[in-house]
Amino acid sequence: MSAAVTLALLFFLSVALNEQVTEGCTCLPKHPQQQFCASDIVIRAKVIGKVPSTLPQLTAYKIQTIQTFRQLNKRIQVIYTRSTQTSCGINLENGEYLLLGPVEDGRVILDLCDRVEPWNQLSRVQKMYLSMYQRGCVCEISPCTGASCLIEMLQKKCLMRVNNSFILDDEEALQSICLPGSGGFCRWRKFLK
Repeated sequence: MSAAVTLALLFFLSVALNEQVTEGCTCLPKHPQQQFCASDIVIRAKVIGKVPSTLPQLTAYKIQTIQTFRQLNKRIQVIYTRSTQTSCGINLENGEYLLLGPVEDGRVILDLCDRVEPWNQLSRVQKMYLSMYQRGCVCEISPCTGASCLIEMLQKKCLMRVNNSFILDDEEALQSICLPGSGGFCRWRKFLK
């Protein structure tokens, strides 16, 4: 295979893996930093309970924001989720969550492809990185497989290993944050406290 064909194939895979696929709610895995940077809101919130929904096919939950990591200039008091009867629906219990997702027409609407995680299940390192991810949003995180992971890139990109099933297979990257360094080049960094 020629170098040009190989390069074109790698580019296609890179673009394809960076897109979220939602067919039957199959979501390609993303690094937490990618999820953070792609989200309109990132908050720690307490779900107080269900409230009547004004939108068909959506369930509404009243929340109380505890901590804001990234948010539009609007105070969020209600979030919506897809109905649990759809393949992408989620059900929330009362309690504290990390919520990352989009804002659509002024409303936060979350589904299985967004990050909705009980706060007490996050590690200490994951909680610490939430306040640092914003600095790394100038960097790109790109999936790689096999020999393509060995290429040293001096650009605004960090490589993250995925296996042939497109499952994240890079524990080192998952425990790190991609940040710009000298010359604006991005690289993985690990902070331990």
